[in-house]
Amino acid sequence: MENKTSKYFKYAIGEILLVVIGILIALQINNWNEKRKLSIKESVYLNDLKIDLQQSQKSLNRVIKKSKRVAKTVDTLADLIKKNGDKLTPFEIDSLTGSVSGFTVFMPSEGVINDIIGSGKLDMIKDDKLRSKIASWEADLRMIREYERLSKETSEKYLDHISKYFDMINGKYGQPGFFNELRTEFLNDHIMTNHMVDIFGNSMTLNDLYDQKLQELDTLISIIDSELE
Repeated sequence: MENKTSKYFKYAIGEILLVVIGILIALQINNWNEKRKLSIKESVYLNDLKIDLQQSQKSLNRVIKKSKRVAKTVDTLADLIKKNGDKLTPFEIDSLTGSVSGFTVFMPSEGVINDIIGSGKLDMIKDDKLRSKIASWEADLRMIREYERLSKETSEKYLDHISKYFDMINGKYGQPGFFNELRTEFLNDHIMTNHMVDIFGNSMTLNDLYDQKLQELDTLISIIDSELE
């Protein structure tokens, strides 16, 4: 009886161990499957995020070109006003003053980032730096947004102020919009040139901020490429 009881206990313990081992293996397989699914899902998001970031790069390059062009035009017009204002034709004044009024707005592609943050899937991104940059995306754009707002306000003030020197409907009839009889007042208008200085300063600051964001996007794309290898 003692031998039978001992054999029974050994058999029972063996069965229990087999069951436990089976459960542990099943859990391990389940965990592996879940990690594999998350990894596949992360890869899909990373591929889509890379496409968004590349689109944002294109948008940045466009606004960089425009802000540089505005800054250059402001500098050219200010120099001409101070040195050769009397030699400028009304058509040249039309063209230059109009180009000065431009302002830029960076419109990034944010669909994937908003989806990751809004759906609570940020933990799915394994790379710490990439996850941190996604989480702080909107905060990182705050300085750019502020200077874009200032740039727009300054441009609008400039346009409102110089409107008294122009009647742009004349362009419909092939005539310059600039009132040539107001040339002396125009050339000595310090309020106008002060607005131009503000436009130039805002454009140069935005150029620096845009360049920094462009470098940041390059870094993020490089991280994504490393994660996808």
